[in-house]
Amino acid sequence: MIKTEFGTFDGNKWESISQLCFKNNFREESYQEIKATPGDFGIEGFTRTGKAFQCYCPDEHYSTDKLYEKHRDKITKDLKKLKTYEKQLLKILGNTKIKKWYFVTPTYAKNEIVGHCSQKKEEVKKWNLEIIDNDDFEVIFEDINFLHPFLNTALENSKIKIDVIPETQVQASDKLKWKDSEISLIETSQIKNAYRINDSSPNHESKLDKLVDLNVQNYLEGNNILFKWKEDYPIDYENFLDITSSIESEIEERCITNTKEPSELYEDFRVLLKSELQNSFKNLAPQMISKLTNWALADWIFRCPINFE
Repeated sequence: MIKTEFGTFDGNKWESISQLCFKNNFREESYQEIKATPGDFGIEGFTRTGKAFQCYCPDEHYSTDKLYEKHRDKITKDLKKLKTYEKQLLKILGNTKIKKWYFVTPTYAKNEIVGHCSQKKEEVKKWNLEIIDNDDFEVIFEDINFLHPFLNTALENSKIKIDVIPETQVQASDKLKWKDSEISLIETSQIKNAYRINDSSPNHESKLDKLVDLNVQNYLEGNNILFKWKEDYPIDYENFLDITSSIESEIEERCITNTKEPSELYEDFRVLLKSELQNSFKNLAPQMISKLTNWALADWIFRCPINFE
């Protein structure tokens, strides 16, 4: 199972998502899925215009070199099946000849794979198969972006939970830089988080520093997620902002009338927001719900909707 910017996939999920996208993207070209039973013939679907598709999802995250080898060997193996099962494929394809054979996988490895595809193209053409259009035949390598524009719809319809993974991760240097540029927000976080720790608690200062650091980590990590979410799922992103804005008003009122301990009140806010997000976004993975909740809490600490005074 591997993680991508659009979520987590294993072989079965990748094939399911790919098939949904192929059926939508190539509907006008009469796309036809080919089931894996009674055998795997080297293609998992084709169009009457001569496009054939084969899906592959790595079992795990490999190094760049190892992933290239996996891609190379899988392409070689599956193209050979076109020769091995030519008679069976003739019955399936009918008068359709394959002009473009697409190898569709979630992640890209090395540019050398394109050269391998060119090499295999020439090899297949030399076989002079009845199912291949030798004049136009191509072997084409594609990653997850090939599945657009129906990828998001397919993810929702397949019941696969969305877990947006930002292109960049928060580093220690990012946190230090942000702290230096947002001194007033850091001071606000220190004041508010101090209410959450008992004054007589051992290591009071180190615990306070840790809470502030967690606020910064959650805020910056959440910003990266929101940036990617806005880009890929703009409607959900806008709904999220509406929900957090609405809850923010309730939180301000609760802080004004509060009779609870600060730490208890803070946890109430966490439960309130997480529950609302779970009810509103059935398609989000639990870990993304948690990260969005942590971002909002940090944002409310920095901007003052949460106030323990």
